[in-house]
Amino acid sequence: MNFYTTILGSGAALPTGRRHCSAQVVNINGYKILLDCAEGTQDRIRQLHVKLQSLGTVLISHLHGDHFFGLPGLLSTMHLCGRTEPVTVVAPKGAKEVIETIFNLTGNHIGYELNFIEMDFTEGLHRVHECPRCTVDAFPILHSVPTFGFRITEIPRGEHHRAKVYTYCCDTEYNENLVPYMQGADLLCLECTFADDLADLARQRQHLTAGQAAQLAALAQPRQLLLTHISARYKEPQLLLDQASAVFPNTTIASDGLLVEVLSK
Repeated sequence: MNFYTTILGSGAALPTGRRHCSAQVVNINGYKILLDCAEGTQDRIRQLHVKLQSLGTVLISHLHGDHFFGLPGLLSTMHLCGRTEPVTVVAPKGAKEVIETIFNLTGNHIGYELNFIEMDFTEGLHRVHECPRCTVDAFPILHSVPTFGFRITEIPRGEHHRAKVYTYCCDTEYNENLVPYMQGADLLCLECTFADDLADLARQRQHLTAGQAAQLAALAQPRQLLLTHISARYKEPQLLLDQASAVFPNTTIASDGLLVEVLSK
């Protein structure tokens, strides 16, 4: 596999014995991006034998704890393990202040270059990162704090290879205006916090149900739908999978440790 994501955590709000909170490592032809960083992410990185120092870029969708609280510890551990290569953190505005405040108050020193790219826009698709292996574009999604989705596009290694696309949207409420950002994805990762019978609760908390996520996929037509951010109330995710698959058949439910390849249409 040359383009795939490893699920470090697939749960919502709080960790359980079955699911840690949101984090993934996306591998694009050897270049690795950490996608969200919940509390405990560095432990999951070690448990799943991902090389910590191979991570050069971190993408944070929003500053809720189940997506962000693991970052200070992760960055500190990188320093303690002797990192010298720069790290780029792409995150909503305010992330830099949070990290710097924690490090200043605790006397924590980072011995490598830490570059922040802070997102502060309310519409459109914006290029936030690029390297020889991929480009990353961000777009605003709809949640209780400023939140962004990411569109990771492979840079093909040969002229006859089509660029593959992985799009990640977590957390968001249902809104069909997001569909254009999702179109053209080979793998679309959406949150799926609740089953369909809790649609009212999903709306109140600005999350998606299984059926709503699948409906967005049906409109966007990715090759595959990956559902994550599963509420702790669902010890077995089969109900969510059944509800989503009835609308969009090529659906997979994320589980911790799962590897999902980004396959071309």
